[in-house]
Amino acid sequence: MENFVLYEELGRGDHSVIYKGRRKGTINFVAIHCIEKCKRPEVTNTVRMTHDITHPNVVKFYEWYETSNHLWLVVELCTGGSLESLIEQDKHLPESSVRVFGLDIITGLHYIHSLGILFCDLRPSKILLDGTGALKYSDFGLARVEGENLDELFHKFADPGEIWSTEDEVEMARKLKSSGSPTYMAPESLDRGEVSMLSDLWALGCVLYEIFTDIHKDFPLPKIKGTRLSGKASPDFLNILEGLLQKTPEKGHILIIYLPDS
Repeated sequence: MENFVLYEELGRGDHSVIYKGRRKGTINFVAIHCIEKCKRPEVTNTVRMTHDITHPNVVKFYEWYETSNHLWLVVELCTGGSLESLIEQDKHLPESSVRVFGLDIITGLHYIHSLGILFCDLRPSKILLDGTGALKYSDFGLARVEGENLDELFHKFADPGEIWSTEDEVEMARKLKSSGSPTYMAPESLDRGEVSMLSDLWALGCVLYEIFTDIHKDFPLPKIKGTRLSGKASPDFLNILEGLLQKTPEKGHILIIYLPDS
């Protein structure tokens, strides 16, 4: 890390700190994640999934390093914070804003799926905003190719000396790794532990609903039109939510093209 200068702290998690940074000899500013080594599997998986991705709606990966005590992940700097923070600040957004934000979220997800990748943990905290307001997917720690067993992959990625020390901790971590946030998890994932592109579309519906209502629990499924959204949202928006938030994947998680007004 001697090639970088660290500036102010941008955020902090249970096992990581994010700094604004700059590569020495340049004016290229980046985000530098200082991560505890117990998160090696997630970091390794993020690198595996994103090292070749260049897309306006995906946070760009640059490089990573290991020091004696930490893993360091150098990625694109997004100065607008997370979508989660924006929702907390504004409470709920008008449908016109949901359309604009939704276009970025949908475009990014479509690209990720076109690569055969399942994001598997789509929620507002995993979507960042850059200085121009573009929304970008970040943290591919739970992403996978459809059919991959994430538990097996994480076992390969982990250093035996860095994993959790008790059976309860290991089991809790295993469940979190294999599933993501239960709030945004599709019913088939909760029931059978299976994930697919349809699971990501369910989570997409949850996120769009949350942006519009500031409600992130007890999504009114599947009869969106019978909730307090009726009369407050356009028929097109209600249709896309109802199509995405279907309890049985056989019926859809239908995605209708939903473009911003010109």
